[in-house]
Amino acid sequence: MNRTMNTNDDVKTMGTTGRSQMKSGATAINDSRQILKSTFGHRGFRDNQEGIVDAILDGRDVLAVLPTGGGKSLCYQLPSACLRGTCIVVSPLISLMKDQVDKLRRIGVHAAYLNSSLGPQQQVTVMGNMQRGDYDIIYVAPERFSVEAFRSVLDNTPIVLIAVDEAHCILEWGHDFRPDYLGLSKLKAWFPKVPLAAFTATATSRDQEQIAERLGLRDPHQVRASFDRSNLFYEVTPKNDDLNQILAFIKDRDGQTGIVYRGTRRAVEETAEYLHMCGIEALPYHAGLDNEVRRQHQDAFDTGSCSVIVATIAFGMGIDKPDVRFVVHGDLPKSMDGYYQETGRAGRDGQPAHCLLLFSMADVPRARYFINKIQNAQEKRNASARLDTMVRYATGQFCRRRSVLQYFGERYNRSSCGACDTCCPKKAFGTMDATVINGRHVATLMPTLKLMKAGLSYTQIATRRGLKPTTIAGHILDLSAKGEAFDVDVHVASDKRHIIKSLFEKHGSVRLKPAVEASGGRVNYDEARLVRAAIKV
Repeated sequence: MNRTMNTNDDVKTMGTTGRSQMKSGATAINDSRQILKSTFGHRGFRDNQEGIVDAILDGRDVLAVLPTGGGKSLCYQLPSACLRGTCIVVSPLISLMKDQVDKLRRIGVHAAYLNSSLGPQQQVTVMGNMQRGDYDIIYVAPERFSVEAFRSVLDNTPIVLIAVDEAHCILEWGHDFRPDYLGLSKLKAWFPKVPLAAFTATATSRDQEQIAERLGLRDPHQVRASFDRSNLFYEVTPKNDDLNQILAFIKDRDGQTGIVYRGTRRAVEETAEYLHMCGIEALPYHAGLDNEVRRQHQDAFDTGSCSVIVATIAFGMGIDKPDVRFVVHGDLPKSMDGYYQETGRAGRDGQPAHCLLLFSMADVPRARYFINKIQNAQEKRNASARLDTMVRYATGQFCRRRSVLQYFGERYNRSSCGACDTCCPKKAFGTMDATVINGRHVATLMPTLKLMKAGLSYTQIATRRGLKPTTIAGHILDLSAKGEAFDVDVHVASDKRHIIKSLFEKHGSVRLKPAVEASGGRVNYDEARLVRAAIKV
């Protein structure tokens, strides 16, 4: 690391004067191979990484469009360990900063972050350390560059590389746009001799051109990798009972790690609480939570004590967790860009992972409501067009993978991808003769169906099969959604049915949580779910 390779004199004499204060390109490039193995533990580079690292170490600007899981972070982390000075990483996500810094510290890289999660005195300490050249790499939010005091700190920091992560945030579309990213267009003027490297996992060819233009990149080394994540199974299924569909999907993947995206904070809270009550270790994560709560929930997810995180689509997770086995979208994403990035959090270890989108046309008016609030006419048209693309994806009967790749300007020549619900329907939800229904294998449901037709209640079936009542209630609801009739009178006593129906009427909705809480413990969630399903039928 820098601190082990440099003397104190090196640090004192460095400044923001670019290549003259770095190791020679050849020396740094040679060091990178050894540090890649000894520090980062990799025997070799992934596709595209080596050219990007070499370009940075040779002092060139870089623009890299690599899919999620393509190894973007290493492309600036490795140079930071090879160059004499500090790498500044601009990131929009507090969670990503902490996650990356924790991992870098564990392998001996001198890393830190500067964001609003730190107290005033902690921020002062970090900025003082920056000016002393104590860090190989430091993560900062884009908002920092609008603060004059921070600019003064940068003027006295030995900067050898600036990396802009999530560079698509500079583009004025979708939920990822961050106005403060626009201020990054001044970076090349402020630090003309320092290499500027921009990275994103989601950008069309036109977006790529705009990113380069707005950041003022000079003859950048450009890489555009394939967007094909062959280990991901893409699926879209009609949304009719979102909470129970999500529960069923997760229950069928017992012990697996996953992320559930919802469109609003309220939906996040409701979904996380419902999953938790049904025996799933789920926690909410959204921008409305206290910083410390978000940190605790992220740590729980990272360490495996929490198997499922429920997050808003608008607030990116930024968690670099390799073994995420599924991503569920309970609501329609606003754009293919966002959808691709969020599904890309699954299967980063290269192993199979499942991406499920629950779709209802009712999601579309809600999305258009927010689009209509956009003041800029062109931005509004762009947002509307991106939503239309997402709706076509969700309603189409064509290869999902081909649709995703076409959006990003990539041709997919195979007649069938074999890994989406349209190319391989027997792996998907939707029909009684499929191998799975709402995430459950038919072989699992059939015994429940047989006992249900024999007149047993869901609690009796649970006892007979040695399963939890909640699981059997989910079976019944899945079977009902596929046309199998069930007699609610058998499963829920008449007095409880009356209470549940009365509370639904009182609250003017069939939401479960208000009814169950208002019952004062007289009814449970399973009973309310079954009564609600019977009412809808």
